[in-house]
Amino acid sequence: MDKRERESRFIAIDLGAESGRCFVSILKDGKLELHEVHRFNTPSVRYGNALHWDILGIYSCIIEGLSKARSIFGPKFDGIGVDAWGVDYVMLDPDNRILGTPYHYRDDRTDGIVEEAFNVVPAESLYASTGIQVQQFNTLFQLLAERKSKLSLLDMADRFLLIPDFVNFVLSGVPTAEFTIASTTGLANPFRRDWDWESIEKFSFPRKLFSRMVEPGTILGPVTPAIAELTGLSTGTPVIATAGHDTASAVVSIPAAGGDDWTFLSCGTWSLLGKELQRPLLSSDARECNFTNEGGVNGTTRLLKNIIGLWPLQEYRRNLNRTPVKYDYATLTKLAVDDGPAGAWVNLNEQSFLKVGDMRSRIADRLERSGQTARSSIGFFVRVLLESLALEYRKSVRELERVTGARIGTIHAVGGGIQNEFLMQMTADSTGSTVIAGPIEGTAAGNVGVQALAVGAVTDLAEWRSIMARSSELRSYVPGDTRYFDDNYEAFLSVLKP
Repeated sequence: MDKRERESRFIAIDLGAESGRCFVSILKDGKLELHEVHRFNTPSVRYGNALHWDILGIYSCIIEGLSKARSIFGPKFDGIGVDAWGVDYVMLDPDNRILGTPYHYRDDRTDGIVEEAFNVVPAESLYASTGIQVQQFNTLFQLLAERKSKLSLLDMADRFLLIPDFVNFVLSGVPTAEFTIASTTGLANPFRRDWDWESIEKFSFPRKLFSRMVEPGTILGPVTPAIAELTGLSTGTPVIATAGHDTASAVVSIPAAGGDDWTFLSCGTWSLLGKELQRPLLSSDARECNFTNEGGVNGTTRLLKNIIGLWPLQEYRRNLNRTPVKYDYATLTKLAVDDGPAGAWVNLNEQSFLKVGDMRSRIADRLERSGQTARSSIGFFVRVLLESLALEYRKSVRELERVTGARIGTIHAVGGGIQNEFLMQMTADSTGSTVIAGPIEGTAAGNVGVQALAVGAVTDLAEWRSIMARSSELRSYVPGDTRYFDDNYEAFLSVLKP
């Protein structure tokens, strides 16, 4: 039977910082169907002064999702894959018991740690070894913050596992470090695609903490008997280390036909904008522009910018909805459209916008400090955030063109943020590039794509992207009136200056 005619079924567990989803995918006749069987808020808890992930709550939600998949589609699947956000981890003792409660990357414990790290290894040397942009929540800085604790878990732990690796371990019993997610730590070598043992030694981290590195698409083994019993899945169901970093999975789903004139934009809580390269790019220009070299599938590198995306809007909405009047995103966007151009912007990459809290007050404070005028309406504050994001995309595209030497004519946008049509059109107008939006569930689709490659259901990445083009509803946004962004770009750049 031709592989296009054979039906393949996969489960994709897609964990986001705001919500988690469990999908069942059916691949047949060269097209992909995605069925969401379970959705849940990703539980986090504040204990004392610290912010943590409720990892057992997440585990419970995953088990519920797998059980629903089995009850709706039966017990037999060709694979299970897990993707999640980067940098955060779970510590295990020699008996595989969880040590402590995993910290949330938005926690304050890494404040001031970056400077201490660079006293051990200078920024230039660290970038030359790992190619990772400086963000205070990188795993490297989290581990250094842990070591400053009165009772450091580093002294008791047998290993640490990043979030998707931990779920893979729970499902299969096999502890590994999948490269795309490991590359977010700031402790992996982008050329060797292994741990950067030299940096690990310089920071005096115990070597035993770091599990065996594997490439995306590695079949780890079948689900454990305990998981099979809990969920009703067949005992032989393989657990596959897909592209564990959610952005790496999202890039797999990009329906690009080839060429070098496109960039990807994963648009959600975070925005990640960059290019897929055949080799890492660790030039001084790339470092100064704060580009990061994260792992991709088939030996590729994702040269990208991490941009605080729709998180400030999500947090602004959360605070608004504490009142009796509730706002959905569509209503907030309409208010922004009706309010008209903001004519004022903020630097979304400032540390204050990373944290939980009162976004309205923070925006107003930044506008006042930079001599900009604020209006009082809800639509104005939403418009400031959306325009600032579109202008940040413009800046990142220009920098990406400079460091790679490639002209970018098309932006392939995936993720939940593409449902905001106003933002997508502003992105096209701001950058001067055509935006092709879709698929919305690009991360889950890419997760499935790596699984399909692993079991031979598709031949290569080009075939998978062709499948995505046939299976997705795509919408194009052509640059229209670019004058507003052209006229105000320099003013926006002045806002970014310290």
